[in-house]
Amino acid sequence: MEIEQERFTVGELADLAGVSSRTIRYYHKKGLLSPVAYSESQYRQYDKSSLLRLQQILMLKYIGFSLEEITEIFRLRKESSVTELLVEQHRMLLEKREQLNRVIAVVEKTRDYCSRDELSLSQLSELVKMLTYNEAANKSFEYYEKYGVKQQDWYPWLFRQLGLQKGEKVLDIGGGYGLVWRRSFAHIPQGVQIVVLDKSREQIALFQGFVDENRALLKDGSAISFENKDLNRVSYGQEAYDCILSLHMWFYIENRTAFLEKVFRALKPGGRMCANVNWREYALGLDSLLKGFSRSLDIRQEDERHQERIRETEKDFRAYFPHTDCRQYDNELHIGDSGDLYRFLLDRGAVGKQIAGYGREFVSYLDEFLKKEGEIVIPGHSRMMIGKKE
Repeated sequence: MEIEQERFTVGELADLAGVSSRTIRYYHKKGLLSPVAYSESQYRQYDKSSLLRLQQILMLKYIGFSLEEITEIFRLRKESSVTELLVEQHRMLLEKREQLNRVIAVVEKTRDYCSRDELSLSQLSELVKMLTYNEAANKSFEYYEKYGVKQQDWYPWLFRQLGLQKGEKVLDIGGGYGLVWRRSFAHIPQGVQIVVLDKSREQIALFQGFVDENRALLKDGSAISFENKDLNRVSYGQEAYDCILSLHMWFYIENRTAFLEKVFRALKPGGRMCANVNWREYALGLDSLLKGFSRSLDIRQEDERHQERIRETEKDFRAYFPHTDCRQYDNELHIGDSGDLYRFLLDRGAVGKQIAGYGREFVSYLDEFLKKEGEIVIPGHSRMMIGKKE
């Protein structure tokens, strides 16, 4: 097939770009890639300009722009707007480099402890947890950056949900690396005082360095301070904060009721508690795929266990904040690579262990499935719970 031919079908354009036909149709639905014409049979047709447009979409998505940002780039078509977004992307890449530096620091510290024969059990436990948490976070980040169909960036969305006002005092529990603040640093309102509480000295040190380097971007009177403490071992004060934030922390909370009691006491009257839960619905996308290979592969049970934990968390949260406002961030994975899909499935608890036992036979099944279907769509979303102290 020659690129110079006058018209392409959806399938031909997909083959030229190395994507699925479903991807082409999805970009059309989102207004990013419209046909140049329709055939007499009303099939969509594309040309060389369509291929160039698709190349731009894929390039921008690959380096990290959301579909919302890509739409805005195409709408404005101004060099300045593209430059601003590239500056933001550069900053995000620097953050990823800092994350690698954090892992390197952990490895070096472990090496030094071992060389002096000073590595205690508690120190080893903390170092291992830092590495395993980072590995899990990186895996999730990799899947959603590569295959996620997101309409807006996660951390700026979270920041907007906080609804911060001028002069408010905020406690960020477990926010050591500070991504929600980094991504919206210049948008923190005037006079806002943020206290970041985290047990990891390494994460606090990295965020402190970022704050020191970018302090000039903060509005007048705004400040960020740090407390190197364990969230399970300290009090948060009495009516001290207008807003308390806790992201991705339920796994680390030893006693939810005691934690929420401390949070409630620390909020001023009318203050708000903001915390998120991740609601997985993998079975909606994966059940028929897995059952097509073996009826014994039942991912619904894992989904149900996870969702039950989420329901218990939300119930405890509402016991302290009865009029909780839940706001939802939707995303879904469109995975068309059998190797990545296989690795994603291996991380799915008990089902992943079963799949590992089938080995190459299951990978071959995925190859055939994706040749036929093009890709698989896996839905999921995160909820931000915002409770007001009344």
